[in-house]
Amino acid sequence: MFFALKPNLVFTSKGKGLDVKALYNRMILLFFKITKFLFYLCKGPQVEVVVISYFWNILVSFFSKLSNLIGGIVVKSFKKIWLVSLITVFISSLLTGCIVPSSSPEETGQSNEEFKGTIKMYAGTYSPNRVLNANQKPATVLKKLAEEYEEKTGIKIEFIKGLPADQDYMTWVRTKASGGQLPDIIWSQWYDANTALAKGTLSDLSKYLDKPNPYADNKAWNELLNRQIISDTKSADGSTYVINGDYVGTATYYNAEAFKKAGIKEMPKTWSEFIEVCQKLKDAGYIPFAWNLASTPTGTDRITWLTRLFFTNFFADEYDDLRYTGNEGITNQDQVIAIKKGVFGSENEKWMAIWPILKDFSSYWQPDFTGGDSNGQGTMLAFLTGEVGMYFDGSWASQQIKSANPDFEWSSFKNPFPDTATSEFATDFDSSAAIGGPSAAFQYAVPSKQANNSLTPAKEKAIVDWLMYITTPEHNEEIVNELGENVPTVAGTKPIEELSELSDLANKPLQSVFGGINLEKKELDAIYRAFQSYILGETSLEEFAKVADTEMEKTADSLIQQNNWDLSEYLDE
Repeated sequence: MFFALKPNLVFTSKGKGLDVKALYNRMILLFFKITKFLFYLCKGPQVEVVVISYFWNILVSFFSKLSNLIGGIVVKSFKKIWLVSLITVFISSLLTGCIVPSSSPEETGQSNEEFKGTIKMYAGTYSPNRVLNANQKPATVLKKLAEEYEEKTGIKIEFIKGLPADQDYMTWVRTKASGGQLPDIIWSQWYDANTALAKGTLSDLSKYLDKPNPYADNKAWNELLNRQIISDTKSADGSTYVINGDYVGTATYYNAEAFKKAGIKEMPKTWSEFIEVCQKLKDAGYIPFAWNLASTPTGTDRITWLTRLFFTNFFADEYDDLRYTGNEGITNQDQVIAIKKGVFGSENEKWMAIWPILKDFSSYWQPDFTGGDSNGQGTMLAFLTGEVGMYFDGSWASQQIKSANPDFEWSSFKNPFPDTATSEFATDFDSSAAIGGPSAAFQYAVPSKQANNSLTPAKEKAIVDWLMYITTPEHNEEIVNELGENVPTVAGTKPIEELSELSDLANKPLQSVFGGINLEKKELDAIYRAFQSYILGETSLEEFAKVADTEMEKTADSLIQQNNWDLSEYLDE
C-alpha cells in the first residue's frame, strides 16, 4: 500500500463523526480495481494516455466534492495515489505497447500490426496467367515462388490476369487509380512513373532501399538492386517508384560462319568499323544486313533504335542541358522544350547530320528492304536463311533464333556507336546502351493509398517484403532466365549464355536521346513515311526535314495544350 492513515484518525464535520480510514481504504480498493481493468484493456485495443488522464480527472473531481465533509485530507491523499498510479500506468503502457500517438497509424506510416491476407499483383510478362502470343512460352517461376512465400509467411499472392491486346494499359492504370482500385503491385516503366502518372499515384519506396533483405543474408536491399539503375530512374525530387529486376538489350546478331568466310576476326565497336564489316561481307557474297523499312510496327520501331544510337552519341556533351525539367532522364516535356528552342530540328546541323549517314547505310541492306511480313519477323527470317551476315534485334530474339535451330553458328555483339571517322559531330560516348534499358518486364511499382484504397502501412510493408523475396539473386535470375528474353539486373545474377555479351549494359549510365521524332505515334508515322521517300531517293534531305519540322512542331503544340504546360521559364531565356 502506498499510503496509510493513522488507525484512530477521525474527522468531524458539522459535529458529525466520519470514519475516514474506512472511506480511505474503500477508495484505494476501488482505485486499484480500475487500474487493473485498464491494464486488461491494454491487452486488447490500444488505450491512449489522454484517455487514462481524462478518466482519472473525472474520478478525482467526484471525490473532491467530499472535501467539504472531510476537510480535504482524503482528497489530498487520493491525488497522491492518482499521480503515482497514473505514472505507473503510463510507464507500464509504454513497455507493453499500450499507449500510441494521437495520430493514426495510417497518418504516421507506422504500425506494429502484421499483415495477413492477399497481395494482388499485375506481374505482366512474368505473370503465370499472362496472355500468350504465338511462339511465347508460359512463365511459371513467379507462381512457384508465390506458393513458397505463402508457406513462409501466410500471405497469399494473387496474380491479376493480363489485359486483352486491344486495351491500352496506361489508360487502365489511370482509370483504376482515379477510383482507388489499382492492385497492390503494378508493372510500370520508370519514366511513366516519374512523369506520365499523376503525382501521388505511386508510393515512394526510397525509405526501404537501405533496409536489410531477410531473404538474402540481411544485405541492404540497395546493395542487391542495381545501383546504376536506381540512380538513373529516380524522379526529379529523388523518389524511387519502381523496383527493377531486368534489362532489355538490343544487339547485332551475326552469322559466325559468314564472318569467318569474310575474314572478319574482331567484332566492330564503332560505326566506321561496322561499315567496314558490311563491305567485307558484301565482297564475300553475303547480304551484309537485313533491314525492314516497311510501314509496319517493326519498321517504325527499328528506325527509332537507329536514330537513338546516333542522337545519344551526337548530343552526349549536351545531355545535362537537355534535361530542362531536372529529371534523371530526358522526358517528353524536355523534348518539347528542345523542339521549341530549335535544338531538335533542321535548324541544328547536328540533328540534320544523322540522316545522310543512315541513307549511306541502306546500300548494305537486302534488295527488298521495303517489304515486310505481318508478324514483323522478316529480318529474322532473312537471317535464318544463312544468306545474311547481320541484323538488329532485341534480347528476346535469342530464344527465337535458338528455337529455329539454324544450320550455322551465330552470336551477337553490342551495337556499334558513332565515331569521329563517321561524323564530325560524333563524341567519345558509347551509346550502345541507348537502345534498351531498364524498361523491360521486371519493373514493379506500389500504388499509394490514393490509388489503392486497400493499402495500409502493414500491407505496404508486406508488399515490400514480397518484392524483396523476388529480388534475391537466386530468385531474380530464375524469374528472368526462364523466358530468356532479358538480362537480370540484381547483383550476382547472370543472363542466359546467348545474352552474355549484353550483361554489362545494365551497369552503364542510362542515357538516351530520341531527337523529338516519336513523341506520338501519328507524328512518328508521318516522319517515317518522309524518311522512306528520302531513302528511296524520291525526295531530298531538305524536303524530308521540312516534313519532320512540321510534325514535331504540331506534336509539341498538342502536348503543351493537353498537359497545360507553362514553358515560359525555359523559352523566354
